Amino acid sequence: MAESLARVRSMIASKVDSVSGFKESRMTPDFFGRTQESIAHKAFVVGIASTVAAEERQRRSVGEYVNSQVVITFAHRLRPLDAYPTDYDNALTAEELVLNAALESYVQDAGSGKFTIRYTASTRTVTDSQEYIIITLTFSVLHTL
Repeated sequence: MAESLARVRSMIASKVDSVSGFKESRMTPDFFGRTQESIAHKAFVVGIASTVAAEERQRRSVGEYVNSQVVITFAHRLRPLDAYPTDYDNALTAEELVLNAALESYVQDAGSGKFTIRYTASTRTVTDSQEYIIITLTFSVLHTL
């Protein structure tokens, strides 16, 4: 069964949005974090960075089997007097919560064969003002278009 790129993105965003305190930003994924005005504490974006054809293990009757790179980016505030290590550790804990929520978005559908998701990498960057840490999680999602 096929799963559109928009649906993959929205299912992951829905799960991240359910993590306590997190709220989806209205910024586009490529713009999020570029300026101070584009970020807020526990604001996040989910984007599809790329999609490429994937090698099929078995013949599928409908659609194109693809590998989409899904990127979740979120901001976590670092309070001036607690920037390190307290709020930094809190940001790392939040990263785990977001990672697990994203992976959970596909657990419920794993039996249907619609898609699979795998965690690929995380990057962490503290803004120049040291007010926020921007965390980016990357996943590989195999699905049929």
